[in-house]
Amino acid sequence: MKNAKHFYKIIRRAWRKLGHKKRRTLSLVMIGSIILALMIQETKPLIEPTAYTPLLTTIAKGESNGNYNAYFGRAGNAEIRFTDMTVADVMHWQQEYVKQGKASNAVGRYQFMGTTLAGLVKQLRINPQAKFNEALQDRLAIALMERRGSHAFVQKKISREQFAANLAMEWAALPRIIGGNPTQSYYAGDGLNKARISTGEVLAAIDKLKTK
Repeated sequence: MKNAKHFYKIIRRAWRKLGHKKRRTLSLVMIGSIILALMIQETKPLIEPTAYTPLLTTIAKGESNGNYNAYFGRAGNAEIRFTDMTVADVMHWQQEYVKQGKASNAVGRYQFMGTTLAGLVKQLRINPQAKFNEALQDRLAIALMERRGSHAFVQKKISREQFAANLAMEWAALPRIIGGNPTQSYYAGDGLNKARISTGEVLAAIDKLKTK
């Protein structure tokens, strides 16, 4: 968007300098088309959502066995249908769950903690009345991967190992990769979490992440 605005300013200055006759020969429609094309190009994601699928699958395998209706301690849950609930209802459920003295209120395929989910809803301007369905959960997980450096990785600004280590800070089921005990969870020793995915699985999934 910034490039498009800058380009528009250049065109506008050039237009003002042109004589009346020359202006007639320059089509405003053509200029508008160029600007629109630039704007569309810039709004396209750096990484297509489908490119995240291998990594999403790997994370979900460790966090919830791939179950969109999982919650902490119940990876196989089928009774509570979070995918049929609104985002607001899910967050309310999380608040009530911790009031019962539970150690975690993580829910969904990617085990979103209550504070994490609330932050994502605010950041992405999610309608609280939207369904916490499969598509939304995938979208939220991708947003977390972007926070942790997916764009920097595909642009070769960080290594795959660093990106993997960043992801391990977000998802406790992933190995920490970097530092001592690289096969253990970043949160190992807290009595709640341990790595459930191998370093090889994580790195292989990351290697499949490509730009559009």
